[in-house]
Amino acid sequence: MKQLQRLVIYGSLGFRPGLSELLWAFRKNNSLEEFPVYLDDHPFQLYERILAERKNGMRSADVVLMPHYMVLRLEKEGLLEPRESKESHAYPARFQSRKSLWYAAATTFMSMVFDSKRLSPTDLPESLEDLMESPFVGQLGLQSLTASKSGNLGVHYLAFLKSKVGQKRWDAFIHSMVRRNRPKSYDCIDHLLQGLLSGDHLLSLTVYSLAYFREKSNGSPVSLLKMGDAPQMFTFTSMGIMKTGAKSESAGRFVDFILGKQGQSMVGNIPGLSPARPGVKPSYPTEVEPPGVDDFHPTEADMKSAAEAAKKFAELRLP
Repeated sequence: MKQLQRLVIYGSLGFRPGLSELLWAFRKNNSLEEFPVYLDDHPFQLYERILAERKNGMRSADVVLMPHYMVLRLEKEGLLEPRESKESHAYPARFQSRKSLWYAAATTFMSMVFDSKRLSPTDLPESLEDLMESPFVGQLGLQSLTASKSGNLGVHYLAFLKSKVGQKRWDAFIHSMVRRNRPKSYDCIDHLLQGLLSGDHLLSLTVYSLAYFREKSNGSPVSLLKMGDAPQMFTFTSMGIMKTGAKSESAGRFVDFILGKQGQSMVGNIPGLSPARPGVKPSYPTEVEPPGVDDFHPTEADMKSAAEAAKKFAELRLP
């Protein structure tokens, strides 16, 4: 049997809970002599590592598994290698690159979250304006919008809210956070949730489903805020082959494995991720139903909107 090349995967922290099983199954299916190498970290740190390794001619990732906004950034910068997957026929067009540069490996979402031990159903906000009044004024938390070293999904979520509430109401809310309603900021979303549970703030504005379900599965009293003005924003954990993995047969087979029914079933065992492949269901209660296939973010237009929002946040000197 032809020996496949060593496989190096860089991925986001969210895959860690089910990663070992995924890699063992892939190795068994392909009779690999070596176990795949996997490095996980926050999106910004992985991105900087990739750039530094390329600059210095070092071995880097063959495959990346990262939040969709970061994979789109890698695509824009010409760092991804096109590769058609034999499993691509099973996926909607919105779930894959037209040029076969990336594929949705899983669906995830962003949401506002509260501590159910501190807020009862009658205490919950009913509109964005409620977040600018007592008891929430000065009691909001979010992932840092301007200084995070981990990632900027929080920026994407707040930019997404503008499309739901309109420019005028969104501006009023954002400007309220400049002074008396200034939120407490955290570098990563896990720390944001820790701050919520320790009582540092009442409502977390920018929580990723992977972090939420990590806490939920450990018995923490976190709950999703289901408010009309702040719906869940659905997105992907996406996958692509890097230019450095262009000649790797193992990289192509790994993409096929993750997109296949077995790989997707295993993805669905990881709390906070849902299989991207239609017809494959997660093994845990996801609490919210995903939208139609065309209502996933960010799109190219979303990327522009998020960049404009980030500029505004910096001008306002938000944390």
